Amino acid sequence: MSFKERFRAWWEGYEYVPHVPAVDTGDSAEADGNDAVEKVEQWSTDRFGLIQALWGDGLIFPGGKEHLLKLVSPFGLNPAFSAADFGAGLGGGGEIVAEEYGAWVNGYEFDPERAAYGEDRAERMGLSRKAPVSYLEPDTFTMRDSAYHCAYAVGAFYWIENKPHLLRMIEKGLHPGGQFTFTDYVLASDDAKENPAVQAWMENEDPVPKPWTAKHYEVELVNLNLDVRISEDMSEQHQKAILEGWAMLTAGLKPGGLAPETMQYLVEEAERWVRRVAALRSGGLRYQRLYVTKPTE
Repeated sequence: MSFKERFRAWWEGYEYVPHVPAVDTGDSAEADGNDAVEKVEQWSTDRFGLIQALWGDGLIFPGGKEHLLKLVSPFGLNPAFSAADFGAGLGGGGEIVAEEYGAWVNGYEFDPERAAYGEDRAERMGLSRKAPVSYLEPDTFTMRDSAYHCAYAVGAFYWIENKPHLLRMIEKGLHPGGQFTFTDYVLASDDAKENPAVQAWMENEDPVPKPWTAKHYEVELVNLNLDVRISEDMSEQHQKAILEGWAMLTAGLKPGGLAPETMQYLVEEAERWVRRVAALRSGGLRYQRLYVTKPTE
């Protein structure tokens, strides 16, 4: 069975751990000693490199450019608009929006390591003014009034403790008549935490998830005087995007083709996404999209 087939079997739940191919040093030979084993060039990368190989340059979420542009399409962005990208990751999302629409995008990342990478990446690519990335402490940050016309986030809020503060600051930063859209992992119901697959997901994620229900989000947004225009379950599309990303990555993998450290990163990352998919398939977890507008007065 090929590595790709073994990986798919594990992904579908037939094995607990994927088979880790032996690393070919190039020193071994066939049993008869006549034919040397073909050397395989090894791919070596760090964790951020693996994540970008999965989802795209500078991206940390499934669906890539297509998913992001569909998310922000209601904004009607143009070069006169400013936007805020919350949970900006490695900076690729802001780059895509800035290049596609000419808008000015400030990226705010909640993880210090990702923020540092994104800031450095923006500088290297000449995007420090057009699509910068900076660190933001989600539970305590402040935002000036009317800082941007639109705001968006992709799967970035589920682990944040003080979501009321986060949403309040995002609303404060919106211009009157502004728009805000985001996707996030939400519980299907208040008792969904008792679902075994959801429990396994929550117990093994880092940071620990603190998901709300979609209804909880809707109530909180309405309390902030925002108009909830769309609240839809996108779990099926999200699962498809996850599987497509992993299928593309593993399609070219061969036994011995990964450096040991990179293989370890791959196994850990795959286990994380397998748990997410299992929770989504169980029905206890959902991937929700919300789109809201701020009144003009």
